[in-house]
Amino acid sequence: MTGRAVLALPDPPLVDAAAGIVLRPWRTTPGDVAALAAAWDDPDVAATSAPPADRSAAAAERWIAGAPGRLAAGLALDLVITGRDGGVLGEVGLRNLDAGRRRAELGWWVAAPHRGRGLAGVAVGLVAGWALGPPCGLRQVWARIVPGNAASAAVARRAGLVRLGTAAGTEVWARSAAA
Repeated sequence: MTGRAVLALPDPPLVDAAAGIVLRPWRTTPGDVAALAAAWDDPDVAATSAPPADRSAAAAERWIAGAPGRLAAGLALDLVITGRDGGVLGEVGLRNLDAGRRRAELGWWVAAPHRGRGLAGVAVGLVAGWALGPPCGLRQVWARIVPGNAASAAVARRAGLVRLGTAAGTEVWARSAAA
């Protein structure tokens, strides 16, 4: 370990057999493209994230195609939450990497038909655990949650994050590496 955090695809992929999920990179397949465009149009996803102004399938395909570049530049790691059939259930990822401080922000969403099943908590927990260990080597992962969003607070709790307080109008939650 060089003492600097790095973003890379988890190898092997992150899996929770009991929950029936696998985390994998986005693909420019019709199913992935349609799922991302639909998520961008979902008012619940839009309320807690910043979807682009252009929410078309073409824009979703361009965004997916740009994922390897964002990862290589250390800007973001975006992983699809998939079920046993490989279909898109949601997304979890890391962004705002501070390589010097070895911390990054967690983000997630689950498609409307799959909410309320605990998938986000499992997926966020998988990414957090992986990010805080080798080879990623982060010291801390954190998340911003809109005040009053009980579902996202429950996800954070299930993933081992603790509420630190508020900043810039959001609740800040974090999980640190074991000492």
